[in-house]
Amino acid sequence: MRGPLIPTLLFSGGCAVVLLVGLRAFGVAFEPIHAVPLAYLSILSFLSLQWQERAMVTDPKGFVRRFMTGLVGKMLFSMIVLLVLVLLVPRPQAIPLALSFGLLYLAFLVFTSVRLTGRVRNLPRA
Repeated sequence: MRGPLIPTLLFSGGCAVVLLVGLRAFGVAFEPIHAVPLAYLSILSFLSLQWQERAMVTDPKGFVRRFMTGLVGKMLFSMIVLLVLVLLVPRPQAIPLALSFGLLYLAFLVFTSVRLTGRVRNLPRA
């Protein structure tokens, strides 16, 4: 069973490229603050995938609880992080930062859901 590190790193790299291209396309200069949501979501997604996948084989009911807990926890923590970031940056940077954070959040949500769904479908049947 392969771990989530390599897929998460590859997806994060792809998101980084799309983020840079997207910011440039809209005439927004890349600032170090734009890397914070990407790093935060990459680390959080990796940790949650690792935690959730450990229960997948041994405890299917526990996996469902971990999956739902991961979704809710990631959403709540992300709202807090977004609020803090928006309050810390100058007003002109807040909207591009919030939009990129939201889009990255959705991208990582899809990534983790697709990965976990694929892993569940490939489990050996009892």
